[in-house]
Amino acid sequence: MMYTWPEVWKLRTELYKFLGNCLLEPLSASTTKTFDGKVWESFPLEPANRQMDSGLEQLRKCTEGLKIMPPNEARQEVMVEYTILFLGPGRPKAPPWESVYRTEGQLLFSRTTYEVRKILADNGLEMVEKNHQPEDHIGIELLALALMSENVQDVQERKEQKTRIGRQASFIDEHLLSWIPGLCQDAKQNGSLGYYGGLIELIWGILLWDRELLQEFLAQDEDLADILG
Repeated sequence: MMYTWPEVWKLRTELYKFLGNCLLEPLSASTTKTFDGKVWESFPLEPANRQMDSGLEQLRKCTEGLKIMPPNEARQEVMVEYTILFLGPGRPKAPPWESVYRTEGQLLFSRTTYEVRKILADNGLEMVEKNHQPEDHIGIELLALALMSENVQDVQERKEQKTRIGRQASFIDEHLLSWIPGLCQDAKQNGSLGYYGGLIELIWGILLWDRELLQEFLAQDEDLADILG
């Protein structure tokens, strides 16, 4: 592994915070910098799977076109796609809420919303506008993962670290990987630009990579016991 575990927790925190904000605040000062392509050209992770490779390739291809446009026009193109996919008018083409993909009636504010709300509260975060934006929005779930990763950095005791990492692995399995393939498919099929389809595919790949990384951490003591035994 290239990084120490404390460096990994810090990288994961920053990465998920950045990606979550890209999907919650597309025109903020920090996320508009991604439209010129530099972020994706110097992305800190080497592709570890098909989704990461394809997502990064799509983002680089898309931003090649965006960076030759006037900045205002580029922002408008991205915002048009964001609106079509995630806002409407009418039903969004790629609804960004877990509950839509995991309930039979495609309902908002379902069981998954309240499960994520509890996880946020357990980690010391409560959404101010919790009755306005469901907590199982993909961006909020990524911010929740960033917060959970940040909280691991404050813990030195190995057993507690493993407990917290185990919770993150379960969160990724139950509240992200369970529905992001469907979200990715909808974003890629319905996008006007291809930017958000690439971004969500990249996030999907990062979650798959991260899930293996967390499993590696959780298995360390078991591997040592096998060697000593």
